[in-house]
Amino acid sequence: MLILLGILGAAGAAFAWRLAVREAAREPRIEVLAGIGGGLITGIAIGVSALFLEQSLQESQKYAAWRANVEIAEAIPGFTPGDRDIKGINFSGKALHNADLRGADLRHAQLRDTDLTGADLRGAQMQDANLIGANFYEADLRDADLDGAQLESANFTHAIVNGPKTSFHGTSINSLTCWPKEFLTEKLEGHDVEGGQDDDYKWGQKVPHCALWKGGERVG
Repeated sequence: MLILLGILGAAGAAFAWRLAVREAAREPRIEVLAGIGGGLITGIAIGVSALFLEQSLQESQKYAAWRANVEIAEAIPGFTPGDRDIKGINFSGKALHNADLRGADLRHAQLRDTDLTGADLRGAQMQDANLIGANFYEADLRDADLDGAQLESANFTHAIVNGPKTSFHGTSINSLTCWPKEFLTEKLEGHDVEGGQDDDYKWGQKVPHCALWKGGERVG
């Protein structure tokens, strides 16, 4: 309909212009046709604007409903936000098994005791996030940035953390933080150990064994 009105409006305006050039004596007719053409074009512009506004409102309502469902859900297997904004969502305590969070912006995010078993976190930005007690069992953290994150009691057993850009600089950990087998303390440059047990994390050595997690289950 909008396209048809546009064609009619343009045709009316063009016809009015031709009459103005060739038949100057018919000014009333020319003015009427020009008015019709201009009115149709103006109406189309308003209609298109209203259509875009309506679509924008619909998308906003859909996003609000999606976000509300995520916030109240306790378990979301295979969680995939896609291009949606997840900033400010509190994921603490949720089960997000096999979540697809590649490249997600999780800076300062609340992920305390979140179960991220098997999650794909490649390239995720998790600087200064609260990851206390989070379960990263078999998660893929290649090239993820966890600088400054709180990792006390977190479980990285069997997680993939060997990406060239995976960073744990300035993280806070404790003796209950579980790391993958053969993980070296040199990856924890600038870390802060809760309870002043920094001697257990000497440069280049394997991280000490923890007893809080066994595989992907918390036993302590």
